[in-house]
Amino acid sequence: MFNISRVFIGLILAWAGFAITPAAQAQTPVRIVSGFPPGGGVDAVARLLADQLTKQSGRVHIVENKSGAGGIIAVQSMLTAPADGSVLLLAPDSNIVIYPHTVSTPGFDALKDLAPISQIVRYDLALTVRGSDERIKNFKDLITLVKASPNAGNFASPSAGSLQHFYGLSVGQAAGVNLLHVAYRGVGPAITDTMAGVVTALVTPVGPVLQHAQSGGLRILATSGNERGAKTRDVPTLKELGYPQLVAHGWFGLFAPSRTPPDVLEKINAAVALAAKDREFRAKLDALDMEPSWTPASEFKAEVDAQNSNWAKLVRQSGFRADR
Repeated sequence: MFNISRVFIGLILAWAGFAITPAAQAQTPVRIVSGFPPGGGVDAVARLLADQLTKQSGRVHIVENKSGAGGIIAVQSMLTAPADGSVLLLAPDSNIVIYPHTVSTPGFDALKDLAPISQIVRYDLALTVRGSDERIKNFKDLITLVKASPNAGNFASPSAGSLQHFYGLSVGQAAGVNLLHVAYRGVGPAITDTMAGVVTALVTPVGPVLQHAQSGGLRILATSGNERGAKTRDVPTLKELGYPQLVAHGWFGLFAPSRTPPDVLEKINAAVALAAKDREFRAKLDALDMEPSWTPASEFKAEVDAQNSNWAKLVRQSGFRADR
């Protein structure tokens, strides 16, 4: 019998650009767990990735938000997740290589409990000051000011225990000055107070400060990348300024439970590699001021291991504890 409802649904799916095969419909959807609520950066990337992996693998992928504790509940959930590729985790670097060193009992061992699949996106960090601050035209001016007036040696970040928090401390160490961290609850309030002169400097991803820099409200002194970003061609990197040890990127990575078979991990990694080449995926990430960053699983694991060691040292030196 002719079923108009099925025809209507089929037309709607076709119009929306979905390509769900019968084989994909017959399988249980893969869940990509995000530790953050809908509307944020991690969630946005998770949904773009889910669409791409559905397209590339032929199996439906959906996003499951398990927000709470700054993303840690989602990470801990992977300890009991099935190790068959049906449940994956998209997590920011701070959850994996920084948080475990800031508490006495993190509830997981990222190096043992998670299998790195691939880096998904990366972004540069920006060191920024108030645009109208005539004392600070460049990075050298900032360091000169702090050496002459130690009370000016402070910087804001969107949260305590974040990548931006510890990257700001590492900038101070490299330049030979003490930079006091001022933690905010979110990037918006941190930007507002920097523009108002409440704090001297600000460390955030590049994206949130671009518009303010273009309007003159903020001035980006330097970025953290290995080379200048596509949207910050007129801003030097800290590497250019003589600090190669400060090259760093923020990233979101895809993980599976550690017991997942290698061949399953390889198939997922191959699908991510195809996604990273997709023009639509790249364009949508660019709108978020991020870039796709596929890596072989072995390279990603090596990077996670190295960053875990590096940030552990800096966290210890800072004396910061999130559970005090």
